[in-house]
Amino acid sequence: MRLNRFFPAVLAVCALVASTGSSAQTAQLKMPGFPAPGAPPAVTVSSTGAAPKKALRYVIPSGQKATMDITVNMGMSMNLAGMAMPMDMPGMKMTADAEVTKVDPNGDITYTLAFTGLTVDATPGTNPAVAAAFQGAAANITSMKGTTTISNRGVTKSAKMDIGDPTMQQMLGQMTSTIENLSNPFPEEAVGVGAKWEVRQALTSGGQTSFTKTEYEVVALDGDTVTLKMKMEQTAPPQSVSNPALPPGTEVSLEKLVGSGTGTTKINLNSLVPSVEMNSTISTAMVMSMGGASQPVTSDMTLKMIIAPAKK
Repeated sequence: MRLNRFFPAVLAVCALVASTGSSAQTAQLKMPGFPAPGAPPAVTVSSTGAAPKKALRYVIPSGQKATMDITVNMGMSMNLAGMAMPMDMPGMKMTADAEVTKVDPNGDITYTLAFTGLTVDATPGTNPAVAAAFQGAAANITSMKGTTTISNRGVTKSAKMDIGDPTMQQMLGQMTSTIENLSNPFPEEAVGVGAKWEVRQALTSGGQTSFTKTEYEVVALDGDTVTLKMKMEQTAPPQSVSNPALPPGTEVSLEKLVGSGTGTTKINLNSLVPSVEMNSTISTAMVMSMGGASQPVTSDMTLKMIIAPAKK
């Protein structure tokens, strides 16, 4: 079979890999040592650090509003049945408004998130089809709205993002999942500089389940501002994937997904929007089936994301 008939589907898979969490999965997946999907993250403290120590708790007043900028740069290379397919991806800058709508007596905080803009930087060499898909997402960015509730320890209790356009959902799935969960889970214990803890959780985005382990270390603590160093590992077991962006009749089976990342985040406990810089890599192996023929597809992606309060 001629490989070029797979090319439109491969472009859609680019979007799928960028999301690292696309559409529908059947049975709930589990992994030893991790909470089940939907369960709260498991937080394990290995050191509480040096004195003075502070119990990290969000105290954000109802009605607080904030605007944030999100800058994303991706690089990707793919291999279809032994044929290398380098993909130059456009850079993106998104803006979003957040507002705290309710603070419960137990400290739970509910906030809304509404995306207001997306600009695409299609550098020379960017694949025209990929650039066009991202430009299409820019036109529909204002349809993305969501509501999230977190505990005062930063544990996400509920999160719902209405992305609307299926193509945009595939392209921005992982990024919006990161953005709608702005908080970091804190330990119960009071901590100081040098404190270390690990957070394990199962993440389900659009039906695909992955398992993430993140290690945190307090590198600075000044009043209500804490700076954390992060190290992340991500994996997803084999599972079938259904992607609305794929051509009709195309089936994709995820055989393997592994990812890692490092970064820093500076958090003001009295403010909703942190300052985050994260660099990560994701490698996948899939099998794509069309018209009775199957082809292996592997990919390697680098992702740099910066989130910061918008400058006034």
